[in-house]
Amino acid sequence: MEQFIWRQLEFVRSQTLKLVGSIPEAKATVIPAGFRNHILWNMGHLALVLDKYAYTYTGRNSELPAIYQELFANGTSPLNWTSESPQWSELLKVLEEQPKQVKAALSGQLEVSVEPYTTSSGYRLETVGQLINFTTYHEGMHFSVIKLYNQII
Repeated sequence: MEQFIWRQLEFVRSQTLKLVGSIPEAKATVIPAGFRNHILWNMGHLALVLDKYAYTYTGRNSELPAIYQELFANGTSPLNWTSESPQWSELLKVLEEQPKQVKAALSGQLEVSVEPYTTSSGYRLETVGQLINFTTYHEGMHFSVIKLYNQII
């Protein structure tokens, strides 16, 4: 089961990278009418959420600069930013490297219990593996948002 979770994480992220790699950088910071965020925000949010679930929620230190929490946490929006965001190329690099880094840090530990965490949708996660597996669902939701934004813009 462990290898399946790692393959799933790598597959989902590769699909996200393939999608954002097909989008011109000029579209990355356009907020579609009626929305609060843009493609670049979604990319940073994906990096932040995987980092939180893999590291923070398992008792480790974040691997991302603090600015990611400030800019890309739930409820944030570029409409309210007072700090400069990471560049497109930096976000791409973080997204590319993250799955390998998470796997290296957590291999063999997916069955380890963690302080139970309940998602905003009410789903309770109790092991490292459950945390990592949930991020693939979350990333799929944002994949669809990025795809939608790209079509609207």
